[in-house]
Amino acid sequence: MKLFVIFTGGTIACSAQNGVLSPDSGSTSLLLRGYRKFDRETAFETASPYFILSENLAAPHWDALVGCIRNAPPCDGVIVTHGTDTLPYTAAALGVRLGLCETPVVLVSAAYPLTDSRSNGLANFRAAVDFLRGGGERGVFVAYRNSGELPKIHRATRVLPHLPYDDAVRSLHGVVYAEIRDGRVLRNPDFVEDVLPVSLPRKNGRVLWLRVHPDMALPSLENVGAVLLEGYHSGTLPTADNDFRAFCHAAAKQEVPLYLTGAEEGFAYESKQAFAALGIRVLPPLSPATAYAVLMQN
Repeated sequence: MKLFVIFTGGTIACSAQNGVLSPDSGSTSLLLRGYRKFDRETAFETASPYFILSENLAAPHWDALVGCIRNAPPCDGVIVTHGTDTLPYTAAALGVRLGLCETPVVLVSAAYPLTDSRSNGLANFRAAVDFLRGGGERGVFVAYRNSGELPKIHRATRVLPHLPYDDAVRSLHGVVYAEIRDGRVLRNPDFVEDVLPVSLPRKNGRVLWLRVHPDMALPSLENVGAVLLEGYHSGTLPTADNDFRAFCHAAAKQEVPLYLTGAEEGFAYESKQAFAALGIRVLPPLSPATAYAVLMQN
């Protein structure tokens, strides 16, 4: 088996100097050397379009990464090493842009540097290789072992943004694609592919992502092409709040579309009845990161 490994930095590629963690290109060989203890047959070819802490990621980095993947040499799969902070966002961006690509792509990251005994980086990399060895898969995935769990394979477009103070990777509704047990891929029979919106209309301008909270300050819509609203857990928004209503009316006047993620059928609260009048379009169940990625590509 031949795999193409793309190193982009992040904690999985960090080392500590004077108590500060920074990306270290030497960690890339450390990862492959560590894996060689378990498998000496798999061949690796590598590339690195950029090498940063993932919190410094921006849209041009996604363009570079997509280009690197599309120009990959003939191989059985692509592994992208990445930082955990923006892992869900890059996973969503790749999942949206690459779709069910013929050559599978798997993102891996680490909660701690490889030299730290608490690191799951090597376990995540092994899980990715085990998954790709099975063959027959298409599209983009994330391989990650949460503390105390078996490594899981997540569909990239279903990965949720991290909870505060928590490095665990979770999928929408808790439904993962597969898990890895003793090197074997156990597909989840309950997994069903999401149907993603092909496109979401927007004006020229940037996507404004607002996570709703009480008494929230609402920004100007200058240079905004679309607004992604992330509602409360039951999919509600403060539709009785005068400032919020004024914000929605201003968006309508400026023809800036409003999209709501996190809302599902049922729980027909009174507040939801105002969505149509306020011009709020409810998206199908999606990870907020994926909704953002769809808007970003339009």
